[in-house]
Amino acid sequence: MADRLEVLAAHLDAENRHDLAAIMATYVAEPVVVINGVAVRGRAGVERFHARFGFGGAGSFADVRVDERARHVTADAIAIEQTLSGHHVGDWDGLAPTQRRYSIPVCTVYRFAPSGLLESEDVYFDRAGIRAQLAG
Repeated sequence: MADRLEVLAAHLDAENRHDLAAIMATYVAEPVVVINGVAVRGRAGVERFHARFGFGGAGSFADVRVDERARHVTADAIAIEQTLSGHHVGDWDGLAPTQRRYSIPVCTVYRFAPSGLLESEDVYFDRAGIRAQLAG
């Protein structure tokens, strides 16, 4: 359990520092990230997703932050209720940059390989909520 908690702490810290290499170091060789039911598979796809969203310091959003509100630990997974926020600086979901900020609730379920590294993430958030905040 301690190794999973350490990996998760490193992952979340790397996301908030926008350190793409450190984010990717927390994953297994072939990770899966599922965003609202849409799977992104493989190392290249997961890295591309993070970079395009803004976790690598460039992308659709700047100043991206993931702030934990509550944590639920089970034998199989760790679920975190979070607040996701950022500043819209690039095209996202068909929207040209608005320079507006957003902040929405997110729930992420993290699952781990026997090695302790992240095997998958299931991320759930209100896409329409972000769009509404960006549209003003």
